[in-house]
Amino acid sequence: MNSTTKKIEPRRLKGFRDFMPDLMELRSRLQSDIRRHAKLAGFREIGTPVLEYAETLLGQGSDETDKQVYRFEDHGERKVAMRFDLTVPFARFVAEHQGELVFPFKRLQIGDVWRGENTQKGRYREFCQCDLDIIGVDSVNADIEILACFYKILSGFDLGGFTMRLGNRVLLSAMLGKAFPGIDAQGETDALIALDKLDKIGADSVSDLLGKIPAASVTSAKDLLACLQSRDSSGGTDRGKIRDYLAGHERGLMELQRMEAILSAMSEVSGSTKGGDVRLDLSIARGLGYYTGVVFETTLDSLPGFGSISSGGRYNNLAERFTNRSLPGVGGSIGLDRLLAGMEELGKVASKKTNMVFIAVATDDALNAALMMAGELRDANVACDIGLTTGKVGNQFKHADRLGCPLVITLGTSEVQSATYNLKTMATGEESKGLPRAGLVQNILQVMKTR
Repeated sequence: MNSTTKKIEPRRLKGFRDFMPDLMELRSRLQSDIRRHAKLAGFREIGTPVLEYAETLLGQGSDETDKQVYRFEDHGERKVAMRFDLTVPFARFVAEHQGELVFPFKRLQIGDVWRGENTQKGRYREFCQCDLDIIGVDSVNADIEILACFYKILSGFDLGGFTMRLGNRVLLSAMLGKAFPGIDAQGETDALIALDKLDKIGADSVSDLLGKIPAASVTSAKDLLACLQSRDSSGGTDRGKIRDYLAGHERGLMELQRMEAILSAMSEVSGSTKGGDVRLDLSIARGLGYYTGVVFETTLDSLPGFGSISSGGRYNNLAERFTNRSLPGVGGSIGLDRLLAGMEELGKVASKKTNMVFIAVATDDALNAALMMAGELRDANVACDIGLTTGKVGNQFKHADRLGCPLVITLGTSEVQSATYNLKTMATGEESKGLPRAGLVQNILQVMKTR
């Protein structure tokens, strides 16, 4: 390209990000840990396309959610959209492939999604979600299995403590019916959306929003919020007050029993792991319209106001848009990039330290031997980089130091002729010379073990 050609300013779109190697390495490691835990619990990994027909994705959340969906006409003049989560495409996937799946089906999926929303700290327009779902069964055991798996996964990360708050859409619906007799479906949706903003705008503002809903009143709204915000000795919503509030409401009281079974089981899980806290919080509503039972949100204790890093719930009617078969489900997601942003803020992202060995090539005639050594180390699962230019060993040492390599092997003409190598420990500057080439892998593994 001619040097006089106008240069394009290197810049990213708002809400999108690049990942430097250290952060990308942590991102990959977290994904690997999630996969490992999920597969140990019997989840099977699937993949779905980034693009779906627009009608597949739209109308599954609030109007506000639909406005965030990236959509356009493709070259075939089809109306298409980019997935805004992994759950709605999963409903389409299950309906399309139901004859090939064994139900209940436990699904794992990790992939990027896109939402054209306002950006803020830890919130992006392109981000990775890690989803677990169980579809084809409506049972409290499935609810517990999903919650326990997410709890176990998050407990394995260095997060400095987290809190998983459990809500329930059936209980909320029952309480709204008690508070506002005659409330219609649209009014209930508006009320749920208002309740979902409780942490952000406070009880007074939510009370005002509820009071504007037909069949509602500010007085009833305040009584409802007082019940939802009541706390027992564990810090969770006071179940006794909920039980009193729902006196005579059979469905609501049955759902409360189900939640108590979930809380009892999760108490056992959290007690054995001790990674975080689990509590009932019926003010959790979740904004998406497809939830029909238990819902949950997980936040970092050291970052109040940062937002949820993991959320989800039960969705018994999601697949009915695609099939007449009843396919109740429950699932959730870890927002991987939100989690990464939180770990960055907490100083939990690793520095440039690595276990990679570097081979410095001093002379041209040592290159083939260096390549063979690198191959031998890599075959033994030892990460290994190699100098791409020969000579100037000092520069290669500086390069290895910048990469954070703890060990540097040096090869030159004399080492090739004597079938030996030199090994330097970068942290101490200690160097061993004339080590036998034949014992390379065993020696490197031993040195790495004792570092």
